[in-house]
Amino acid sequence: MLTGRRPILLLLSGSIHTMNPDQPRATALAVDRSSGRILAVGDDADIRAFAGPLTDTLNLGGKTVLPGFIDAHTHLMMYAEGRISVDLRAIPSEDEAAARVRQRAEHTPNGAWIQGHSWNKNHWPGGAFPTKASLDVAAPKHPVALRDHSYHALWVNSAALRAANIDATTPDPPAGRIGRGPDGEPDGMLFEDATDLVEQVIVPPDDDTVLAELRRVLAELRARGVTGVHNIEGDRSLRLMQRLHREGALSPRMLLYIPRQSLADAVRLGLQAGFGDDYLRFAGIKLFMDGALGAQTAAMLDPYEGQSSRGLLTMSDEDTARTVAEAASSGIGVAIHAIGDRAVRTALDGIETYLTHRAHATADATSDPLAARRFRLEHVQLAAPEDIQRMARLGVAASVQPFHAVADRDTAEHHWGARHRRAYAYQTLRQAGIPLALGSDIPVDTCDPLRVLHAAVNRRDDTTPDRTPWLPDQALTVAQALWGYTVGAARAGGQEAHQGSLAPGKLADLVILAEDPFTIPPDRLAALPVAATLIGGALVHGSME
Repeated sequence: MLTGRRPILLLLSGSIHTMNPDQPRATALAVDRSSGRILAVGDDADIRAFAGPLTDTLNLGGKTVLPGFIDAHTHLMMYAEGRISVDLRAIPSEDEAAARVRQRAEHTPNGAWIQGHSWNKNHWPGGAFPTKASLDVAAPKHPVALRDHSYHALWVNSAALRAANIDATTPDPPAGRIGRGPDGEPDGMLFEDATDLVEQVIVPPDDDTVLAELRRVLAELRARGVTGVHNIEGDRSLRLMQRLHREGALSPRMLLYIPRQSLADAVRLGLQAGFGDDYLRFAGIKLFMDGALGAQTAAMLDPYEGQSSRGLLTMSDEDTARTVAEAASSGIGVAIHAIGDRAVRTALDGIETYLTHRAHATADATSDPLAARRFRLEHVQLAAPEDIQRMARLGVAASVQPFHAVADRDTAEHHWGARHRRAYAYQTLRQAGIPLALGSDIPVDTCDPLRVLHAAVNRRDDTTPDRTPWLPDQALTVAQALWGYTVGAARAGGQEAHQGSLAPGKLADLVILAEDPFTIPPDRLAALPVAATLIGGALVHGSME
């Protein structure tokens, strides 16, 4: 085999799971380092034929090789900013959270913002939402804004309300709610779009501070075997990611989804899915159809247990159909956040309306080869059985986060009652013919794909080994879960020709594991060591020895 003077990397004597059905197993592969793509996959003898004067050889020594993990749902700048704010994850009560804020206030100049994240009132005694009173005592001279675990509710103090000019006369935004006391005064809780009233006046960390943390975040992902992400954020994130890209520091590869509010700009510019390069590429827009389970703002067909509320539907049927049509007809992908069963139904109504109208111009709209990559629902935590069948018929992908299932199990049982038995139904979705793309939703939950895979397969948190699996009939097999974190994620982003499996011509993005996830006991998946990560055939984590 002639390779000229191209730099070649040969990986030999491994246990390679290619995720390519035409060649599922191999022991070796060859990488063209000049293009960063795979030349060949096969046995050691076949691959040695690619050796040339510029060849490096890595003896894998029986280690396991997989396609690099692709996290199909991330918010990386938000995660970076959260790491330099007050972490309230696992704080057991409102008083403890306020005490953590008081500690930060002691070292923060008066008048400067104090931000925090990841508090969860569903794990606090009584389960009630907190109020501004405790924060007013903890930090009377600082505006305080604390995002909840779902990032769909904001807990603020009086100083933050004053900074945003929110008082008893401030109306609720159309897709949000201001928490109020009996006297009508804001109580310190803001839900969904009402959070924007404060978010827009917060003074964020400067770019250099966030970039420094983003570099650490990207290194963390590479260390966990992540070679690609689908990042869902706005203009500031795009600006910072472009800066990293110019510096050659944007790794893992990034597929970008922008907010619905930027759709008109994208259409006017003629921006279409696929624009960019192998490291930074545009995919589509993200729509919010509802809120979150933890904040009880996910849109439900029937009320929450013991309540009259059915959550918040943030877009009407007409607005959804119009937005989906505008994006899809312009060649822009559509990812729709839909947690509750009412949100899933409304999202599918909008998609089906577009496909039905399009059918007047084509013989069969659902046969469009781009349909699966154009439309995806994010989260799909609860869906009516008939909507699952419709989702399959329309060719819509499900972008799901298995760690949510094990983290939310108590909250789902409490607020959804008997409905929880149909929740986080990954096996049901898969058996209906819906392709699954797995991800983390970082910073909401862990970005470690092996912990996410553990949750998908075992249906419990790896930190609670004595707890029984939750709805175990919805567990995925190891093969199914890995497919969702590789091939499924690539397909959901329209990148299956380049990523997701190890085959000639595809990007040489791979993870080397110390043991084989297909043969170890499933309860050990979360602790499986990552020996090395390669992106484009270049070592980005670990050792090649």
